[in-house]
Amino acid sequence: MWKKINPSFGSQIRVNRGYYYHHGIYESDDVIYQFASPEGSEVSPETAVVGTTTLAKFLKGGELEVRIYTEEEKQKLKKPKEIIEYAKAHIGERGYNLITNNCEHFSNRCAFGVSQSDQINDLTNLLGRLFGGR
Repeated sequence: MWKKINPSFGSQIRVNRGYYYHHGIYESDDVIYQFASPEGSEVSPETAVVGTTTLAKFLKGGELEVRIYTEEEKQKLKKPKEIIEYAKAHIGERGYNLITNNCEHFSNRCAFGVSQSDQINDLTNLLGRLFGGR
């Protein structure tokens, strides 16, 4: 679940970009870890890199949402310091792929140690229902 609340150190955050959500990890208003292109499209595989930005640049005028964890997720969640250390250790990482290695995958790796994207899973399930056997 996601809520429009103030983030804390190590929070998973996101902002709606219309057709998708852009995800990151919050350290402070001056340091947001993200997997994105430095300029232009956040989903450009050629230029996307794990790096930092400010909260204002991350939001681009959008509304901040903070992940609220279920009890089950809390059992798997790393400590905030570990989340930030993981994000920091991966600055400069490349290999962006919309389907297998996007900003949500990165955020979940930081928080849980697992690379997954609910957006991609939802899309895959929808396509399976639309084009799968009846």
